[in-house]
Amino acid sequence: MIYLALSEHRHDDAVDLAEANWPVLISNNVAALRAVADELTPAEIAARPAWDRIRRYLGFLMLESSMRPVAYVETALPHPPRSLADTLLTLTTRSISARTAGRFGEAVQLARTALERLAEARESDRDALQHRLADGYLQWGLSFEFAVLETEALNALERAYDLGVAFENTRAAADAAGEIAWIHTLGGGGIHADQWIERARQLAASSRSSQAWRRTDVLAAAVRLADRLQPDAAIDMLAHRPQGSVDEHRLVALAQSAVFRMSAGRASTTVLLSELRRAQTSDAPLFAEGNHNVTTFGYIEALVHLYADRPDRSIELLTRLEGVQRGAWALGVRAAAELAVGNDALAQRDADTVISEYPQWPRQLLPALLVKAALALQAGDTTTAVSSFTDACTLAIDNELISSLVIIPHADFSRLLQLAGERLDDPRLDGLARTPLMFAPARRTSVKLSPRELEVLHELAHGGALAAVAARLHLSVNTLKVHNQAIYRKLGVDGREQAVTAARDRGFI
Repeated sequence: MIYLALSEHRHDDAVDLAEANWPVLISNNVAALRAVADELTPAEIAARPAWDRIRRYLGFLMLESSMRPVAYVETALPHPPRSLADTLLTLTTRSISARTAGRFGEAVQLARTALERLAEARESDRDALQHRLADGYLQWGLSFEFAVLETEALNALERAYDLGVAFENTRAAADAAGEIAWIHTLGGGGIHADQWIERARQLAASSRSSQAWRRTDVLAAAVRLADRLQPDAAIDMLAHRPQGSVDEHRLVALAQSAVFRMSAGRASTTVLLSELRRAQTSDAPLFAEGNHNVTTFGYIEALVHLYADRPDRSIELLTRLEGVQRGAWALGVRAAAELAVGNDALAQRDADTVISEYPQWPRQLLPALLVKAALALQAGDTTTAVSSFTDACTLAIDNELISSLVIIPHADFSRLLQLAGERLDDPRLDGLARTPLMFAPARRTSVKLSPRELEVLHELAHGGALAAVAARLHLSVNTLKVHNQAIYRKLGVDGREQAVTAARDRGFI
């Protein structure tokens, strides 16, 4: 909350929070104190004498004189010689602040610079800091994670875990293990996720610290329960999260719980959407442009719309996420939504993109393989259909991602399972086929427009009165009206404006 207050320029709130938690911060999170003190002016320091002593104790020193706040220039505090510890602390603090404000690119660059400075330092200096580096690697890993740089995130977080265990920094080790579990959970790496969840749990249970922990492993464990078709257990787990877990997880837990409740049939889609929107309104500062909450809630809301048989709205929301750094996670689900509305070409495009660019993450790959199978089934290519469906189901079974198989219509799933026969002999798959609990909506009939109708649609989209449109097309007004009626009938709409909107949704224009 201190970093959030700083990112919103609420300096008084940040100072009050820091002073209220001074004993804990000075022992466990000096970086937060430093971030607050960086923003204090000489006048503010004069009004709060304790902060003069805090600044002296921390020994502030910025990397570049041009980066120093006014307080450094206008006060005559003695600065210690520049040290590796001070350099890393400064870079880490600023990376946290940028990340909290949603400036993920800046946060990543600062984290990379910290790693570079560490690598360039003398071996003796690095060795002297080993016992203090677990927290640094944890924060650098979080900056990479929020920017969806999974490889860099995992490297940093695994290093944080190793150092935390080696030097008995249990909190850093447990938090790192929880974040690693969350990355594997989001990616669908079930076996790895479960292993890291258990490590985080054991570390948390072995500590007597009263300090706030991230406890991301609890979120990961809840999602894994839902993956195994236990949504009620997942809901209960989120409802009883440890009170010490960080506040940012409250929103993630709310969003995930919405999907679990829908899956369990414990709430209507109208209620769930209302709750999501109310959270975004009441916590508006946490939904600044570029913030990961924007993507999380957009993705969850799109899922709710898809399963509520509103795939057009789902496509609209998921398309918006493409411009967000984490938007690539939405492509597989958007392919399923495109399939539901009959946009076969666009569904194929999104599915192919995921299969070629994200093969290492099962949760992303599953919907793409299923959409590919459903499209092949529709085209009469049973060989490709069965092959893709078998790959998807095997992936789901191996990683215990059974609930992800409901992303295509129930009729398609049942038919593909029948065609696969003995190649997929698993009772959980048979159970899904018999109980259409939360499958994506049945596919709408694919729309085929003639070349002339497509030409008419493009001209209608350009605007103008019917007479002007007819003139551009070298048609009579009556002939244009005949084409319009045929287009409206095929698209299932009642007028020109709806036709243009539907045509854009389906990729015709």
